[in-house]
This record gives sequence, C-alpha cells and structure tokens, in this order.
Amino acid sequence: MLGVSENRFTIGKEVYYPFSVELHYFRVDKKHWSICFERIKRAGFRIISTSVPWNLHQDANKNIDFGGFVDPRKDLIVFLELAREFGFKVILRPGPWIAGQWPNGGLPQFLFSDLKIFARDSKGQELRLNNDAGVSGGYLPSYLHPHFQHFLRNYFKTLIETTKNYIHPRGPIFMVELDFETSFGRYLDPASADYNPDVLAMYYPEFLATRYEDIKKLNQLYKDKAESFATIEPPRNFASLELKDLPKVFDWFCFREYILKTYLSTLEDIFKSFTVTPLFFRSLYFRPGDLLPAFDLVSQEKDTMLGSNVFPEGSYFDLVQKGRYLHGEYQFAWASSYVSGNPASDKQLHSGLAIYPDGLRRFYLVAALISGFKGFNHYMFVDRDHWYGAPLAKDGTISTGYEIAKLFNAAILSTKLNELQAEKKICLIGNRQYQWMRLLDKPQQFEYIEQLLVDTAAGLCRDLMRLKLDYDIRETFDVDKLSKYELLLIPSAEFMPEKMQEGIVELLKKGVNIILCGLMPKYDENFRECQILSRHLRLKTALGTGIDSIKVKNGQFTSFIYGSILTTDSKVKKLAISNKKNVGVSVSRYKGLFYLFSFNIGSGCDHNKMVYIESLLSENNITPHLYCSDSSIDLALHKNEKRAILFLVAPPAGELSSISDTSSREVIIRVDLRKIGISSAKVKMVDLLLAAENTQPLKVTAEALRKGMPVSIDFPDGKIFLIEPK
Repeated sequence: MLGVSENRFTIGKEVYYPFSVELHYFRVDKKHWSICFERIKRAGFRIISTSVPWNLHQDANKNIDFGGFVDPRKDLIVFLELAREFGFKVILRPGPWIAGQWPNGGLPQFLFSDLKIFARDSKGQELRLNNDAGVSGGYLPSYLHPHFQHFLRNYFKTLIETTKNYIHPRGPIFMVELDFETSFGRYLDPASADYNPDVLAMYYPEFLATRYEDIKKLNQLYKDKAESFATIEPPRNFASLELKDLPKVFDWFCFREYILKTYLSTLEDIFKSFTVTPLFFRSLYFRPGDLLPAFDLVSQEKDTMLGSNVFPEGSYFDLVQKGRYLHGEYQFAWASSYVSGNPASDKQLHSGLAIYPDGLRRFYLVAALISGFKGFNHYMFVDRDHWYGAPLAKDGTISTGYEIAKLFNAAILSTKLNELQAEKKICLIGNRQYQWMRLLDKPQQFEYIEQLLVDTAAGLCRDLMRLKLDYDIRETFDVDKLSKYELLLIPSAEFMPEKMQEGIVELLKKGVNIILCGLMPKYDENFRECQILSRHLRLKTALGTGIDSIKVKNGQFTSFIYGSILTTDSKVKKLAISNKKNVGVSVSRYKGLFYLFSFNIGSGCDHNKMVYIESLLSENNITPHLYCSDSSIDLALHKNEKRAILFLVAPPAGELSSISDTSSREVIIRVDLRKIGISSAKVKMVDLLLAAENTQPLKVTAEALRKGMPVSIDFPDGKIFLIEPK
C-alpha cells in the first residue's frame, strides 16, 4: 500500500514521517555519497529525494546512460543501490523539467533544433524561460506536441526499464514527481501559451466537442454560427472584453488546464505501461498574491498526490496561504521543495555575502508548521553549484543548520507533531474564475475583481493572521465538508456557479454562518442569468464602485465600495450605510446567519475597521485565545488531549506589519489554555529548537500565561514551545 494516512506516508506495512532531504547525486562527487547518507541518517531522516536531469543522461547523439560508464555523475543505479543499503526510501524527480538552476531545466538542447516543438504565444512567438541564478532557462516545449512526446517517451521508457527494480515494492523508490510546477513555465497570461498550431489542431476541437457534444450548444453560448468544432478559433485578444466574450475566454482557460492534465497523465501512463505504480505527485504553482494555485492539476481519477514548493519567492503571507489551501482542499499539506538555503549566481557566491543565518532557517521551519504543512522536503540538504546554506557541504562536511535540522526531527518524533491539530472554525472559499478574471486586461463590468481578491479576500486573511485566528482556504464547494466550519468567508462577484449558489443556501439551512463580501451574483459560471441566491435571501446589489465613508454601529471608516444593497424585506437587518445606501446587512431567515458586505471589509491595518471585524467575529462566537504585543509576530497553537505546541514566528521585517526594526526585542505573549481544553494550573514550557544543554523547562502557571509572559525574539526567527501539564 502506498499513500498518506494520518499525515504520514504509508509505504507497504511501514509508516514514515513525511520529512525528507534533497541530494542531487549528479552534483556531488560519487566518493562522498556514503558520508552524506550516513550524516543524513544521523540527522533523523529516512527519506531522500533527487532530481534526474534528462540532458545529463541523454547526449546530443541520443545515447542514454544511467550507469555512469563514461561519466560517474550519471551513475543513478549505484546511487539507488546505496540508498537501499542505507535503508532510505526515495522520491524520484525525473522531470522532464526539473528547474533547480540546471541548464535548460534539464531539457536536452537537441529538442529545440525542431522548430515545431516550441510552445507559442498568441502571436506565434516561441517562449523563452527566465534564467535562474545565471543559468539558462532554455525554451518552453509544447507539452503535447507529437515530436516532443516522441523524444520524451523514448527517454522515459529507458529510465523506467533501468529503474523498475528499484520502484516499490521491489525497491526504495515510492514516489515519483513528474515535471515541476507544471504551469507553462509560469506563463499565466492567457495569451502566452499554448498556441502551437499542431497542438491546437489535434486537441482544441476534441476538447470543445467533449465539453459541448453538440455544436449548437456551443453556438448558443458563444453567440456564434460555427459549422463544426474544428472551425472554432481560440481567443487571442484579452483586452476590454465584454460579457458576451467571456464564455469563450473561460473555455480557453479550461483548455490550458486540460493541456497540463493530459500531459501529466501521459507521463504517468508510461510508468503504468511497465506495470510499475509508485505514488505519483504533482506540484502546484502559486503566483505571489494569489490564494489558489495557478492551475487545477487534480487527476481525473483523483489518485495522485498534490502539493507545492516553497522558495523565497513571495512573502511570508504567500507561504502561509499555500499551507492553508493544501490543508483545506486536500487535508494534507506537503511541500516537495521547501527552502533550506538559497539559490545564487557564481558572482553572488564569490562575493562572500551569501550567508544563511540560523534564525532564518528556524523561521522557515516553524513557518511551515504554523501554516499547516505536515511534511516537506528540505531543499537543498546537501550543497551544490548555484546554492548556499545547505546543512551539509558537497563532501559531507557538517555545515550551519545541520544541528537545527536534527533538533527539528527530534521534536517531530518526541511530540508526535503530526497527531496534533489546530482549531479551525473559519474557511475562506476561493473562486478560480475570479482568479482568471484578474489575469484579463480591464474586463468590462468586472474591473473590481482585482480589488475583491487582493484587498478583500487576501486582506481578510491578513486580518485573521493579525488576530491569531487559524483558518482554511478551499475552492471545491462540497457542502458536507464545509458544514464542519462555523463561519465561511466568500468573496463574491456578479457571477457564481449555480451549484455554489444552491450550496450556500443549503449550508445556511444547516446552521453555518456565512459572510459574503462583494456583490450578489446574477449570472452563473457561463454568464447566463442565475439569481438563486438573491431569490432565497431577497437581496440584490447595484454596481457602483468608489471610495466613501462607511457608518457602522459604534464606528466609522473609509472604504472602497463595490455597490449598494437593495431589499424590500423588513426582516433584513441593516449593519452598514454609506450616503444613505445600505452596504452591509444580515439575514436570519435560516438556521445560519447570512451577512452581505458590498464594500471592502478587509482592514488594510485601519484600526477602526479591525475593531469592526473583531466585533463581527465575536458575534459568531469566534474570539482569539492567543495574543502578542508585537503585531509583526505570528502565533499558532496545535494540540491534542494532553499537550499543546505553541509556534512563534518572527517573519522578516515588514511582512505582517509596517515595523521595519530587525533587532532582537522582548515581546509579551498570552495564551488562554482554558479555551483550548488544558485545565492544569501549572505547566512547563520547553523550546524544542534549542539543544538540551542550552535549555531548561520553563515552569509557569496557566494564570501567568493567560496574563502574559515575556519572550525574547530575533527577526527573522522561529520558536516551538511544547506546553504540558507539570
């Protein structure tokens, strides 16, 4: 059996905590493999991960070598044999795109002598990928082009034939990550890819035919007169779109996802054709600032594992949202590459400024756990070219960070951290179509989408973080799974899927409280009239954007307004008014309470707004049990019946507040243990990331902890406190 159970990998009859290390065999001298393995094992790891670069193992003459007959860097077989001898399980990452500051991301140069293989933008231009740390990114291939598939299949067949005896249950390889952040090389603009003419001719009509079955249905929606699916041209202009243009544009977004899913499925099918079925993994790319991944890569059979990668790109907020989304949507948050060091060009490495402090390392480790990640791959754990800060040097010498990783693993085992849970009463529901709309250039009628997602949706998430309240992010609107939450936050534009509108009503009937932010939907996902939610709640909104003063009970503040709320129902309670127009109401027609705010309710650090948000949450019986005197510090608490873990994260300066001071300082933290079910009057606290000789259990009373205790912290840094009854 292969899979994930109770936040751990199940491999046959064994169970493994999902923490691994990245070691690139082709970047470490073969004679140092054993010492690296020995020290990785001594640090408490049982799983190793490695990439396999296509352009290293197949030369310009198309010869493939995995045995290192001429070049010892290619000896993947001995590497796997040695891993088996040391008792490691292995995650294999054969690409074909591996990234990792490796030339062309691992794609062989001979591919691009065939001009047909290039992915194309809407103007027919090939796409060059960004250089990374001074290393050439190469070009983006057209994933489904038959010429690219031909070379790829030949290479993969040789790879699988060579390694099949090392794949579970015969060998240590239990998981295979195919490709890396499959996302057209992060080209998210819909006009960017893939307009390869051969791929369009082969797949676009088939995609539309599967979607609509009858050309009449497509013509009705597109307001077109096409004779067949083969005559439909994809959209190429995405500026100033009108409502009638959007169904076709959104179908193009769906087609882009179809390309990626089909591509990954074909790679997995090659493995299955050899009767080897490891656990397949797909990595999701999140654009900084987005709450949802750029593409939905869930397989049709839903039998693959999904996760993400965490590098210094973006902010601490972006890191947190990845973990909350993966936990909320898939119940297991895994990072196949989690930053342990930094990429760098040769010039940066030789400058002597490439230093990776212990505080930064602790920050990332604790940030992962506070975000909901239950497992991750330390990338890189063994040093290599274009990298610095790995805990082991390329010759196996112990470097900075090794002891911290060792302490971290010991803490995972001693506290059984994966069995501890966070209390999550709140869930924010994302909408992929809104995220697509944000990529369009000033779509008519929906120009407010950017504000809705960035200032309202993401703004509310930041407010919850400032209030030390844990939450999930989801996009699949499953009524049964969402009914476990006490409060749902839903950003809403003037269009929303019909099933989602029906689902909101059903959840209200089940007693779930819902805050809708934005405007009431009047169209479904295909922009046909659909006002199910309006009819049930007897509410409508009129679009009218601008900035104005908002009056609420006991307060007033300025905010961006999406429109006004219209109702003739005398039972609707008015909560917020602007220029004598309703912009905030509540409806208690069902068991659950429904709120509608047609203004940006995210505080943006406005104190008056934050007070209003706190009062709104309090009305819904949601109050924080954690407090820190410094708003730039994040706190979270995970627990079971007997113990609790308090996470304290000090992000880089300016991440959670405007404070830019990076010096060490003392802060006051408060934890109300009674609210989390720990009734003992006396407790002990242990900092798990300090060596035993440097720390003693701190004995405190629950009352003292409730009133507040001082903690000294650097920026950036992270602390993990075990709290147990004395």
